[in-house]
Amino acid sequence: MTNFLVRHMKWIAVSFVLTSFALSPVEAQTTGETGPEDLTATPSFNERAPVSGPRRLTPRAASPVESTPRRRSTVPLNTPAKVGIEVDGLRKVDTEAVGVLTTTDGGLGGGMWKGLTRTQAVAMVASIPTKSNSAALRDVASQILLSRARAPLAVSENAPSFLAARAAALLAIGDVDGAELLLSASPTQERPQGLDIVDANLQIIRFNNARACGLARNNVASAGKDFWQRLLIYCDALEGKADSVGFGMSLLRETSGDDPEMVTLVDSVLSGSPIILEKIGQPNTIHIALSRVAKVELPTSISENDNPILLHAAAMTPNLSIGARIEAAERAITFGSLSPAQLRQLYEQVTYSEADLANSLTRASEIGGAAARALLYQAAVKQNIPTARAEIISSALGFAREDGRYQAAVEAFRPLINRLPPSPEMVWFALTGVRAFLALGEPVATDRWMALLRASATVSEDAKVALARTRPLVRLLGGGDRNVPLETILTEWLATVEDAPQLVPLRSLLNGLFVALGEDLSDAAWAGIDTGGPKNQLMPPTDIWFPFRNSMRAFETAKASQRSTIDANSSVATGIPAGAAKPAILALRSMGNGGPGAQGVAVVFEVVAALKSLGMERAARQLAVETVLAAGL
Repeated sequence: MTNFLVRHMKWIAVSFVLTSFALSPVEAQTTGETGPEDLTATPSFNERAPVSGPRRLTPRAASPVESTPRRRSTVPLNTPAKVGIEVDGLRKVDTEAVGVLTTTDGGLGGGMWKGLTRTQAVAMVASIPTKSNSAALRDVASQILLSRARAPLAVSENAPSFLAARAAALLAIGDVDGAELLLSASPTQERPQGLDIVDANLQIIRFNNARACGLARNNVASAGKDFWQRLLIYCDALEGKADSVGFGMSLLRETSGDDPEMVTLVDSVLSGSPIILEKIGQPNTIHIALSRVAKVELPTSISENDNPILLHAAAMTPNLSIGARIEAAERAITFGSLSPAQLRQLYEQVTYSEADLANSLTRASEIGGAAARALLYQAAVKQNIPTARAEIISSALGFAREDGRYQAAVEAFRPLINRLPPSPEMVWFALTGVRAFLALGEPVATDRWMALLRASATVSEDAKVALARTRPLVRLLGGGDRNVPLETILTEWLATVEDAPQLVPLRSLLNGLFVALGEDLSDAAWAGIDTGGPKNQLMPPTDIWFPFRNSMRAFETAKASQRSTIDANSSVATGIPAGAAKPAILALRSMGNGGPGAQGVAVVFEVVAALKSLGMERAARQLAVETVLAAGL
């Protein structure tokens, strides 16, 4: 979760919960070479002890020094563990209406699911796109799923678990911390089976075998389901139960087809025989856990998939080359499933000579890729002179942009950028700072560097151009000098990009996003934009698009009615109107997987406007900035 919780809550309250998810220690790799470590080198393992018989394999306890830092949980200390007990139509006590976000810290209100039955709400939650590389849209998804609200009405005894559906959706979108938080707030009695599946998945990627296998044994009646069957096989292999493993593999073969890599890994765990694993056809987290127990090097291709949870697990496993782990971590951050702190720790595990660190800029340009970013990160940490540190950071972000890893790099280098002072000697870095904090969606930090850029623009023509080109973006994000008229900003921007390719679509997009955010534009702002008639553009399926538009119309009507009531009574606003969840989820579905640029201008316009109306203005502004950056502004 790069993540909504970090932006909207104030401090940690659930550290006691997370201790049950302790990781096994990361096995640091060292080398005696004087140059950069080979990031593709095979991880080293302790030699196996002779196997005299079946043995139980469990991870050794993590020491404070070795354990991987977890992403900070940010639930306020006064967040209740359970909320919203309601009596539904069947007169049964509903214990599923739990959440960790209230309307004061980003929740969508107690009536957000109004108008939906529980079955409908579960289906909508399951439909949330799981592979969005938009930080804004991921934040919206987490905001919906973690909001404290009354659970939708269950109209039958067999209604699915709403709580389990939300937890599963959080895990599916890669919000590992959010899933853990929801589990911590969930009831312990009459727990739905779907919640056990989420819990067990979390324990597998945390390599907490004791709890994962306890959950598997508790759900042995569901062994016909693929996940539980695989987990039971894994647990039987840990305990050396060869007969049970053989029966389980036969059953798995009948229900899910052949899995030769799992067969090989299980055999290695049982026999203690070393193996070489060249590839995994359809990898999952249990493959990774088995490989850790067997001390088998994972193929580097495991880091090339687009499954957020699998990328998280690959980044955290010690039996993968450090280069592949960094690749998985950088991709995981793009999907929001890994903490930047964990990527920083991986950067620090690569070994470099003092000579390389002293000449990091030259050496990084020679080696490139993840090795260069790790080298520059270490060099920047060691550097105490702000201007020298800024030069290293600027180079690192430049290399990352060339490799398509800019977002991951700017997240990793954020603490170092935060420590740079926007002082006169740092004028040359001002544009880099603005770009970084625009990408991070932080208007306050962006403004600090914009002030320096404005000061430089009075004496430097290059700075003046840079200022003109960045001010529209900063205004979209909600920063900048609000006393400067928007039309002045757009006119000055246009003067610097008049020869840019695709200028008309860029102007249309920029103008449209300002309108979506509630800015007023005169007819003059549209002068010279000749559309040439209707144009084809990417649109979502009609069974998503039209319900989205219709649900927003209903929401706006309810909002206007509520506002009218408040005005009539001279009262204080009562919060977000009921029914916000449905249009918010349909907005996410309208954008789909991928990110900004995957849908047409009209779609982005409607979604940005909808998010603002739904009370998610920060996400709306960040999505607008992501969109124009993706368009090449």
